[in-house]
Amino acid sequence: MPSFLVAVVVAALALPAAAQAQHSVSGEIAPNGTLRVGFQTASPILARRAPDGSVSGVVVDLGRFIAARLDVAFEPVVYANQEAYAQSFGKGEWDVVIGVRGSMTDPSPDFMVADAMYIAAPGRTFADATRVDSSGVKVGVSRGGGSDRILSQALKSAQVVRVPGGVSNAVEALRSGTVDAWAANPVTLREIEDALPGSRVVPGAWTTGRYAASLPEGRSVAARSELADIVNEAKRTGVVQRSIDQAGFKGVHVAPD
Repeated sequence: MPSFLVAVVVAALALPAAAQAQHSVSGEIAPNGTLRVGFQTASPILARRAPDGSVSGVVVDLGRFIAARLDVAFEPVVYANQEAYAQSFGKGEWDVVIGVRGSMTDPSPDFMVADAMYIAAPGRTFADATRVDSSGVKVGVSRGGGSDRILSQALKSAQVVRVPGGVSNAVEALRSGTVDAWAANPVTLREIEDALPGSRVVPGAWTTGRYAASLPEGRSVAARSELADIVNEAKRTGVVQRSIDQAGFKGVHVAPD
């Protein structure tokens, strides 16, 4: 058989095998033919829930993109706060979860990064982020969130005060004097500042927040690799950047490769 015909035959045989492998990976990631994407809406940098119950935001756009690449339907699995989100792990409630990287055991590449900062309560001033870690200062964090995990270990003098997540809870903690400062991403802090006259974002970041996607534990290397490839494609093709731009976020960026 001529060599070019051999090549054609080999290619023809390989195509079904490749398609079958792709179908197998998609079936592992979304075994019910629908991609259930878990995320929380207490932090506006991730997603928002409208009064009519609909959700929107960067993680929603990324979740839709992942589902489209797997050729399955998208189904949001929405948690009202960080605590409910954290408690969902290991319960089989979602197929993919998107959020703060530190909450995941085997995350994808980062898709988004943002400086984590403080906002001072009305009447409190701090020259910069390093001055917050001082004796007598109470720092509010969303219970179980990234700020909680990091600052509970990093702060040496200030006291960490854990509060249920959400902008309204943060505003009340600052207004009432329960905390002197609140730690979060820049999007959440700007919403707090808008809602609480006299509050001010403290100059300087105490860390960089990193956001990623993850599968439940026990998924195959092929499935994890497929998710990583899709997340990287969402970054490369502008899906993540367009979502950030549409939301009008400041201080939020597509994660570097």
